[in-house]
Amino acid sequence: MRLQISKKVNASDWDTKICLIGGSIFHSSIWADYIVATFPNTVPQFITLLSNNGELLGAALGFQNYSKHKLIARWTKRLWFDAMPVVRNNDKNALRQFLQLLHNYAYNSGCIELLVGSYASHKGSSELKELGFKLTKRLEFELQLEHSEHELWRRMAHKRRKNIKKAIRMGVTIHDLPIEKGIYELRRLQAETAKRILERGGPDLTPKVQYAQDPVRILVESDFGRIVGASIDGTVVSASLFTCFNGLIYHLLSGHSQRALETQAPTLLLWEKIKQYRNEGAKKFNLGGCKADAINEDSPEHGVYVYKKAFGSQCWQCVTGKKILRKTNYKIINMAKDILGR
Repeated sequence: MRLQISKKVNASDWDTKICLIGGSIFHSSIWADYIVATFPNTVPQFITLLSNNGELLGAALGFQNYSKHKLIARWTKRLWFDAMPVVRNNDKNALRQFLQLLHNYAYNSGCIELLVGSYASHKGSSELKELGFKLTKRLEFELQLEHSEHELWRRMAHKRRKNIKKAIRMGVTIHDLPIEKGIYELRRLQAETAKRILERGGPDLTPKVQYAQDPVRILVESDFGRIVGASIDGTVVSASLFTCFNGLIYHLLSGHSQRALETQAPTLLLWEKIKQYRNEGAKKFNLGGCKADAINEDSPEHGVYVYKKAFGSQCWQCVTGKKILRKTNYKIINMAKDILGR
C-alpha cells in the first residue's frame, strides 16, 4: 500500500471518490475550502490510499498548518484530520495501515503533532490506540432515515414530542433562509447563545468572524449547506446550519434566542428538517455530538446529552487521537508561543 498526496484536486473527481468509499462532508473538497478559509496558514492535504496496483483503497482529508509567528513557524508544523480516514468495506487492516502511513508521513514532513478527529467517525479506536495515540472520547447522535416518519416520531421521547406540539401551538414556523439573511441570523443567534453560556461561567464561544468573509458562506453557497430558521411573528429566534453530503445530514452549527428556548423552536426546527431530508432521500441525520462524560448527571453537557438522545437517536462513541511526534520540540515551541503570544 502507498499514499498519494496532493494540495489541490479536481473537486468533482475528489468528491466522487469520497462518495464511492463512504466518506462524509468532512472528507470533501468543500470542507477543505471551508477549513482553509477558517484557519490562516493552513494547507489542505488530499490523501488517497492505493494498492500496489494503483487500486483505490481509502481516502483522507488532512490539513497542515503552522504558527503565524515567522520566527518559529518552520518548527510548528502540525497535521490534523477532522474525521477518521475512510477505507473500502470498512477494512480494519487497511485502516490500521493507512493510519501508520499517515503517521510516517507526518513525522517525515517535520510535523511536531498529529491529530485524528472523529466527526461522523465511529471507528478507529483500537487502531489509534495500537499506534500510541492519546485518545479522547466523545459521543455523537444519529438517526437512521430509512425508518418511516411514523416510526421516527414513535421513537422520540414523550417529552420531545410534547415540545414539538408546544412549538406549533406557539406559532413557530420553519423556513430555509436565503444566504445573506441566513449567515446574519445564524451568527447573531450564536452570539446570543454564547452570551448565555458566558454568563453561566462557561467559555467564550462568541463567533469571531467578519460577515463579508464568513467561511460559512462557502458551505451555503455550495450544494452542500443550508441555513434554516425558526421564526415567531416574523422574527428569527433560532437558526441552524446543516450539511448534506453522500446521504448524511450533519447538524453543524446553531444559535438560539431566549425566546426560542421558551417556545421549543429548536426542537420543531430539527423535527421538520428530519422529515424534509428523509423525504429528499437522505439516509442518516447526525445531530452532532458532545463530550463522553456528558452521560454523567454532574457534567455541564449532560443536558445536551439528554436532549439529543431523546430524539430516538443512536448514540455512537467516537474517539479523537492525538500524538506528539517530537516531544522536546513540542515543549520548546509551546514555551515560545506563550512568550510571543499565540
